[in-house]
Amino acid sequence: MSRIVAALNRTLVEYFRKTSLNGFGLLYFLRRRKIQRIFWFSFIAFGILFASYTVFAMILAFLNYSTIIDLSEVEVLEEHFPEIRICSGYRFSSRSIHRYSEELGHLTNKSEEYWLEKLPYLSGYYDSLSVRSEETKEINNILSTTNITSLLMKLSPSCESLILRCQLNQLSINCSELFGLKLSLLGNCCVLKKENLTGELSLVLDSSQEDEFPLKGGSSLGGFTFHIPNWLGRVSVNPGEVAALEVEVTQLLGNSQLKDYSIRKRGCYFPQEGAPREECLDECRIKAHLINCQCVPYPFELNNAQHKHCTLEKISCLQLVEENWSPSQCPECLPYCNQLFYRLYKSILGHLHPWRTKVNIYFRKPNRKIYETIQLYHWYHILSNIGGVLGICIGCSFISGFELIYFMVFRLWANYLRQAES
Repeated sequence: MSRIVAALNRTLVEYFRKTSLNGFGLLYFLRRRKIQRIFWFSFIAFGILFASYTVFAMILAFLNYSTIIDLSEVEVLEEHFPEIRICSGYRFSSRSIHRYSEELGHLTNKSEEYWLEKLPYLSGYYDSLSVRSEETKEINNILSTTNITSLLMKLSPSCESLILRCQLNQLSINCSELFGLKLSLLGNCCVLKKENLTGELSLVLDSSQEDEFPLKGGSSLGGFTFHIPNWLGRVSVNPGEVAALEVEVTQLLGNSQLKDYSIRKRGCYFPQEGAPREECLDECRIKAHLINCQCVPYPFELNNAQHKHCTLEKISCLQLVEENWSPSQCPECLPYCNQLFYRLYKSILGHLHPWRTKVNIYFRKPNRKIYETIQLYHWYHILSNIGGVLGICIGCSFISGFELIYFMVFRLWANYLRQAES
């Protein structure tokens, strides 16, 4: 043991005499000046501690915040309208319900009044919590062989009855060319189906609700709600309002260098890595129903021939899933790194008769906000930062590092062998 200690002492003396690090050699040459030696030792020790703390903090920051978001705005000459959804405050058309009740009255031994009382329970397909299992048992037995998707589309208010007039950039256009009925958890909504539309869209809507079929146990909401798929919010327009809906566009822009990071760290997908967040949440919701109820809820489509749609027979199971499911159970559902997001802002311009509602939809401003996620540090940035800190604090470099390795390995071993010979 004494041979190792002696060799180490000899090596340290050699290192401090011959090192290229400025100031370290003074610890040897000032060995007879105690106060100066203590000063230099304290100064060098403080530099080493400060450099170690700074480098450690820098590495932690790189591991925790390896990317940075840069906000900018760019002018876009022509923005295209997204898939705007217009949902009515009521789900069933009174005329359609009466016609279908009359048909069922002829096909069964039940009266039309009986079916007018039972058919509203079909709202359980939209909102499973709005009905009770004992209320739906009889209607489910009779309609078990009916295509529920087609039936609900048939009983929904048509887009032609809800949207009376359409204008695009102050030019009249057939509303049926712009909008089509589409399945939705909020009811069957009118969806803007025509792509590449720009400018200003003006709509006159029928808010009289004269074709509304009232549901038991609750009242429908007046007016209309406007939705955009990748925005979780919604805008409500009340009957008789003249409203302006301004569309704000935000773009997420991810640098291709982000692919070097894990998906968990960057918090987004590139197209080849996963589905968009909206589709992923739908799949997650379907999976929860398949696990618990062994069926796919309305209005989701069947992607597997072995799956089947849920009927009101499983309303208790559907209610249990809806009460407990939330998007937070799907942490793997992330947005795309490159994606457009839309948001609606409402302002009231005036009022009309309560039976009519007018909505003007246009883009809020010609500029698009861009949130660009870029790589905060490259490996050479980290290397240069660490080198700069070590150089300022203790005058260290790559050569100094190899020099320390040389003395602590080769010279230490040579001095150890020399001690053995002596």
